[in-house]
Amino acid sequence: MGTMLAEEAQISLLGKMLYYSAKHLTSKERETYDQLVESLLRKVHKLRSAEQHHLGIQSGDSANILNSQHEAKRNALRTLRSEEICRKFVDAWNKQDFETEFFCLARCFPMQKKKTNDVNEYVLQRMRKYQDRHTVGPISKRIVEISASPMQGNKMSIYCIELHKMPNKDLTLHREYEFLYEEDAWRIADFQTIKSHESAPEKNKAHPASL
Repeated sequence: MGTMLAEEAQISLLGKMLYYSAKHLTSKERETYDQLVESLLRKVHKLRSAEQHHLGIQSGDSANILNSQHEAKRNALRTLRSEEICRKFVDAWNKQDFETEFFCLARCFPMQKKKTNDVNEYVLQRMRKYQDRHTVGPISKRIVEISASPMQGNKMSIYCIELHKMPNKDLTLHREYEFLYEEDAWRIADFQTIKSHESAPEKNKAHPASL
């Protein structure tokens, strides 16, 4: 189960190829690329399912295992402070842990951002976006600073500064997260970017001469 499938390697290779050729693709060619990646993702899902059956796991048991994994990730958030939930939410992108990212969100989180209430559909759409990280970004995310406001009932706010590594720049975002205590855990009800600024990637910045 831990071995990478040929189709998974192909998806990774396509992402790198797109990074170097994005500017030269027509809209039709980009549409074809997206269809190819989606087709490969669906094939990977089928192959992984077939692999489970080959190992003797019945479809009903497989669904139960998946539900148990989801429940474990949901329950793991119950002991965490809001600041820790915020860090998990941001770092989920780097780890491709989109199930945890989903469970960090409250039920009232805006649908125009969330797109779906189904965890499996959410994971699939985030995987598609992740495949484009070398073209549209972000390649990676991290929290630089974080602070919490006083709790008001079952609500509170978190202010943080995030650094998003984009394909050709660094993007610093000042964000405010609104938290709601729901189902025995702090969850993100919404967030907004207050301000942002761009800078040259760290590796391209000139370093001052040594004193």
